[in-house]
Amino acid sequence: MKNVIDILEDLIALPSVNPMGGSDSAPDLCGEAKVNDYMSDFIGKIGLKPFVQETALPGRDNVGAVLYKGADYKTVILQCHTDTVGIGDNRQLLRPIRKNSRIYGRGACDCKGGLAAMLAALAQAAENPDKVKNNVIVMGVSDEEYSFKGSLALCEQEPSKNAAFGIIGEPTGCRVVNGFKGVARWNASVTGKAFHSSEPEKGVNAIYRMAKLISLIEKYQSELENGETISVGTVKGGSAVNIVPDACTIEIDRRLTKNTSPEKAFKDLEKYLSRSLDFNFSFSDLKDAQNAILIEPDHPGVRILSEICKDMDIDGAPQQVAFGSDAYRMNAAGIPTVLWGPGSIAVAHTNDEYVSMDDLIKAEEFYFRAMNHTLK
Repeated sequence: MKNVIDILEDLIALPSVNPMGGSDSAPDLCGEAKVNDYMSDFIGKIGLKPFVQETALPGRDNVGAVLYKGADYKTVILQCHTDTVGIGDNRQLLRPIRKNSRIYGRGACDCKGGLAAMLAALAQAAENPDKVKNNVIVMGVSDEEYSFKGSLALCEQEPSKNAAFGIIGEPTGCRVVNGFKGVARWNASVTGKAFHSSEPEKGVNAIYRMAKLISLIEKYQSELENGETISVGTVKGGSAVNIVPDACTIEIDRRLTKNTSPEKAFKDLEKYLSRSLDFNFSFSDLKDAQNAILIEPDHPGVRILSEICKDMDIDGAPQQVAFGSDAYRMNAAGIPTVLWGPGSIAVAHTNDEYVSMDDLIKAEEFYFRAMNHTLK
């Protein structure tokens, strides 16, 4: 059986770009099917039976395996998403590189490194089932980078929907993450009046209007407190260089503490902008709305993972992060879920994405130990 480093290199070489609702990426790069096929083959080779959960996205399923101990045991899910962000025209990112005790490539830390370690740990568990102290599900979950259809299916379907605890292999630097900022996302739009660019004064430039609105959002960010943030992620406007644009839309990303709900964040910004702008704007409905979450440090699952860290000479103190993950959906569905994974979020989605080999080896051991501790 391949080791964890070999497994990761295999996974990096299998493109699984999330098309994000209409990507410019080449069709042969998009979707999770190649990774799903690899997982199914791997699971079969270690003597387990793969299962599939269909999602709302045709051909983009979840794939996993169950190591079942019995009805008297609690079920723990270990999952990683199988999709990645795009690679542009840089297909070199699909060629894993070993350098300075690191593995470079798209998905190396987000989240194929965690997935490789979970598969390697599952192989150990399949060889040593007597050591496993819970019903264990290891899942590859689709569509985490965009519309979360994979995690929604996981929370609604057997055998995962009634799990007692979840671990997601997002890159946390091999630290237990038990707290997540909330998130709210929506669009803001403004309109203008189209006219030929040779006489721009006869039109109303929607992009200029939007520039004023964005400037106010930047000012609003400077006034937020307690670690809350707001960011404009995309700007779309105009149809041609010689036409005064009559519409412009931005996407807003708001990160929240437990002091602010997504609905409050939405309304507060609407009021703030209305006080300063002399033109109309409109907001879409909330496209994503998740409250901040904290799994208490004394939760049995968190305690187990912290103890495993300490036994492995890793800092076991739970921490909180700002980035989002499938943990939102799982916690909302009643499955207490934390993050623990190899690599750093700081290099995720970059052209220099990597994970250290040392982290990968630690992760395999950590996940296997998590399977071997009884969840009470």
